[in-house]
Amino acid sequence: MAVSSGLVLRSGLIPLNLLFNSFTRDTGDVKSLTTRRVWVLSAAVMVALCACSSTPPVTPPTATLTTESTTAHPHASTTPQIPPPPPPTTSTRNFARLVTAAGVTQWLQCFGTGDVTAVIVPGLGSSTSDWLTVLPQLQQITRTCIYDRPGLGHSPQRADGRDPLDAGRHATELAAALNTAGEHGPYLIIGHSYGGLIARAFIAQQSRAIAGVFLAESVTPNDPTLGDMWNEATSLIDLEASSRATQGGPPLGSRPLLVMSASRPEANRLNGPASGQSTDVTDEWNRGQRANLQLSSDSIAVTAHSGHVLQKDSPEAVVEGVRELIRAIDTGKPLTCTPVWKQWQATCRQ
Repeated sequence: MAVSSGLVLRSGLIPLNLLFNSFTRDTGDVKSLTTRRVWVLSAAVMVALCACSSTPPVTPPTATLTTESTTAHPHASTTPQIPPPPPPTTSTRNFARLVTAAGVTQWLQCFGTGDVTAVIVPGLGSSTSDWLTVLPQLQQITRTCIYDRPGLGHSPQRADGRDPLDAGRHATELAAALNTAGEHGPYLIIGHSYGGLIARAFIAQQSRAIAGVFLAESVTPNDPTLGDMWNEATSLIDLEASSRATQGGPPLGSRPLLVMSASRPEANRLNGPASGQSTDVTDEWNRGQRANLQLSSDSIAVTAHSGHVLQKDSPEAVVEGVRELIRAIDTGKPLTCTPVWKQWQATCRQ
């Protein structure tokens, strides 16, 4: 590092800038350079005393070493729908941005730290804004990612015009976005409503990356009461193809599974089962929820005091569900029904 002649004795007796330059060669050694500066200052004092000058030497400016901050700052959205980042963590990978992968551009945000990454798959026509009630708490429990499918929330419409779509295609697009953003699991996949079909298709495609599963009022494959086609954004969704994409399950072995259903699934919120639907339809829906338990040998069923949209009607139960699953994953112990559920007016059975 080169240093200019910063000290000049103004006695008029000796051109000290020449003396200073002779001792300050560009050595690249800060310690060596500092030592030379001390020699120069000592020499300057001696010369000044000998010359009996009445003019004191000018003190050279103090060199200050500065370093550019490398602290990462989460991307701040200009829209009010994106939740504020959680309190500071050790993570430097917090982000909220558009990610282009698999031919589509999707909004993806990931905050928090943890050995397991929770991935939230919203329901039909739903976006990140519908999960703002629980996101801050989930981000405190473990690293949490959530996304907007094309045409929803912050994501632009898909440009490929592919129609109809299905849960398998949506799962492929989610996996590609996570991979492109540097998120590689292991995952706790959380699927709500139609997002449950996507979650199960995701598990079929990414089985080795799955640590646990949370099915929240999840659509069951081949439910005869739900019709053949749904609409999301500007696309049709083929429910028969979506059911096939789950590959008959997929089976989870002994990986922990929590199935959370609503005490009033017919309560219409967002795109849940229609309010006032027949008892037969509601009964079929509930049978599907019970059938989901068979996917894993380590599963519990929780009935929340809520309508179809659990995270809005009973956010505490959803947060507790994630906490219980992370605990089971971290400790390797089976899920159990603890008294904690009572405080959220929820019931649990194994």
